Amino acid sequence: MFCILNNMISVQVCLLVVVALVNADVCEVSKTTSCRCETQDTIRDEFVAFTAIATNGNALTNDPIKYDNIVTNVGKGYSSTSGIFRAPTNGIYSLSFSLMGHNTNTIWARLYHNGKEIVRLYTKGETRHEVTSQTVYLKLVKGDEVWVQGTAGKMLWAVEPYNQFSGSLIRSGDFTS
Repeated sequence: MFCILNNMISVQVCLLVVVALVNADVCEVSKTTSCRCETQDTIRDEFVAFTAIATNGNALTNDPIKYDNIVTNVGKGYSSTSGIFRAPTNGIYSLSFSLMGHNTNTIWARLYHNGKEIVRLYTKGETRHEVTSQTVYLKLVKGDEVWVQGTAGKMLWAVEPYNQFSGSLIRSGDFTS
């Protein structure tokens, strides 16, 4: 009887160890520390990421640049038909864009958040092609719009993939305060 009881205790201890190891993996903590899992009611971060490249070398307008070659669009926040990224969830986003105009162009590109200019890029060109880029972190609320707009009448160097617009959700949540 002692052997059966001893084996049952061994099995129970073994099961407890397995449960602890599984919970450690789920909680993303080391197996030697305690697990501090959030409850099932907690909303986990969504993954949002996009990268799009402009392949159209036509003259820019006063509308958002349409980065038509979508490389990644997880979360479906970016629209290549409008050139606008609409935040699918509240959070802190990293957004970047690059600019390369024709070597004869002086060109500006501005990043807008809900119609307000946040940052801008500039290249003068002259006898060479210049590339410039910018990355910003913005607090966005679901539905906020972000886009890039260039100098009307100027042309991007779109023969190669130098002009891109990218973004990703760093952390979801309400960061409005």
